[in-house]
Amino acid sequence: MAIKDIIIKRKISKRKRDVQFFNYDSANSVGILYNIDEKTDHERIKNYITELSGRVKDIQALGFVKKPEDIGTKYFGQGKQNYFSEKHITKTGNIKEICVNEFIDANLDILVNLSYTNNFYVEYAFALSKAKFKVSGIIDCKYSDLNINYDRNKGLDFFISQVDHYLNTIKKA
Repeated sequence: MAIKDIIIKRKISKRKRDVQFFNYDSANSVGILYNIDEKTDHERIKNYITELSGRVKDIQALGFVKKPEDIGTKYFGQGKQNYFSEKHITKTGNIKEICVNEFIDANLDILVNLSYTNNFYVEYAFALSKAKFKVSGIIDCKYSDLNINYDRNKGLDFFISQVDHYLNTIKKA
């Protein structure tokens, strides 16, 4: 077991989460968690957040950025769309940024992890989130309620279309 798994497991054991099923029709709040790997992906995710804001009452977003200077530090901790970097989480798993803690503690109906590559910091925030229904495209994500397996070669647009498809189609039994 890797150190990251030990840290996450220890922190999760202290968290309580009310697991429930939601789709976009039944959700009042949606969180989008993502990793900014490329500027084109960042723009696509911002557009998706705008699209969702027309369908869901409360949208919150948290993006991980490897190099904060790429987006400018003025964007950290601003409103409902925030960013964080590895400097905001210590090696022992303590979170130093208020907006990251607020996102994790938010009473979200759905949390969608739009990252399609493994990233400890995104995985950490995803695992600790109190969201009622968690969706991910990461293969074998241990912290997801719905894993969407898709062809990684088709990129982010395809993954977003798959998330939309499932969260618009699946109905509560």
